[in-house]
Amino acid sequence: MILISSPHQLLHALCALRFDREARNLAIESPATLVMWSYQVTDHSPNSQSRQFFDAALKGFPFITAMLPSLKERKGPLSAYQKLSKRSAWLRDYLNIVPGECAAFYYAHDASSEHTAQVFMQALSAKRNICYGDSPGFLYPPTKPPAPTFDFSLRGLKNFFWFTRVNIAAQWIAAETALTVIDFDDLDRSLPHPHHTVIPSEILVQTLTTLKRFFTPALRLEQEIGARSETELAWVLILSNFTSSKLTVESDELELYVQICRKHIVPGGTIYIKRHAGTPAAFVTQLLRRLDDYKAEKLPDRLDCLPIEFLSQVLESCGIISVSSASALLSLLNAPRLIHALTAENIDTFFRPHHKKYMTLANEQILKKTKHAQPALPPNIFKN
Repeated sequence: MILISSPHQLLHALCALRFDREARNLAIESPATLVMWSYQVTDHSPNSQSRQFFDAALKGFPFITAMLPSLKERKGPLSAYQKLSKRSAWLRDYLNIVPGECAAFYYAHDASSEHTAQVFMQALSAKRNICYGDSPGFLYPPTKPPAPTFDFSLRGLKNFFWFTRVNIAAQWIAAETALTVIDFDDLDRSLPHPHHTVIPSEILVQTLTTLKRFFTPALRLEQEIGARSETELAWVLILSNFTSSKLTVESDELELYVQICRKHIVPGGTIYIKRHAGTPAAFVTQLLRRLDDYKAEKLPDRLDCLPIEFLSQVLESCGIISVSSASALLSLLNAPRLIHALTAENIDTFFRPHHKKYMTLANEQILKKTKHAQPALPPNIFKN
């Protein structure tokens, strides 16, 4: 069983699944279940972008059955504010499973405050638990959340109440294995951690090639952008979700992108904005207004759910500006004009004081991997 919460995790989940099965000499196309986990209202509509993405992507993997708990279920019995043990018991009935029968459980090892993966691990009691990293490879200590420092603020009361929801009597389950596309070497060695293995780049490229085969709108866009790039170098600015993640405030994130564009792109240049899944549409509208010195436009809405690595021909023909771990991932593909634009000065200027240390360390690891990574295969591997 595979747990996934957003389209950008799918590539990494499938790479982990394939590598793990190959390593254990299991049939690669053995049946698997993919549980899509979302609390976004729009994701649950019949023709949502998220549904369309998974419908198209999984056509190349017919052995995988997809499930999407409803919004009512997500906000009801599976809510983060239900007791974790109660959520696990409900999930066991919902999935109609016998604890211990699941051969392997794969999940994105992120820092989710909901600890949703723990709900599944408690419910499944799988023979093996495998995390595939917070895309594409950052890992977090697989430990039970510590009790928060209590204070009488609204935030303090909310954190204390949440802790009572996850403070289970049962043993906290952790993954035995971590399979990631990149090793950022960010584990705290003073804590127990899963055995970490880096997935070969060949599996990354092969899986990506299969995934993108059914995305006709993306192929048309690549042709259009490629034609424009014959006369001028266009740029793609990949947004992150710093504001939504509480790492900064909206005004500072906007100014960060404006200053980055001024540093790397001459006025009048063409800029395509790649929206992050967690970025509100209103934010993009404000950014476009601020970039009035450029020919700036947002990539089509229908591609919002499409991870940037799917646009392989765009990566080849355009300049790419990234401020997140996407830089390290794209370094493994063919992106000859890739710039990781987030600097130590940016972090000091635009991020909240108590997040600066974390951002600085993470950014240093990204820069290190971006600088030394090489394309896995020849430049024409993605051409159709």
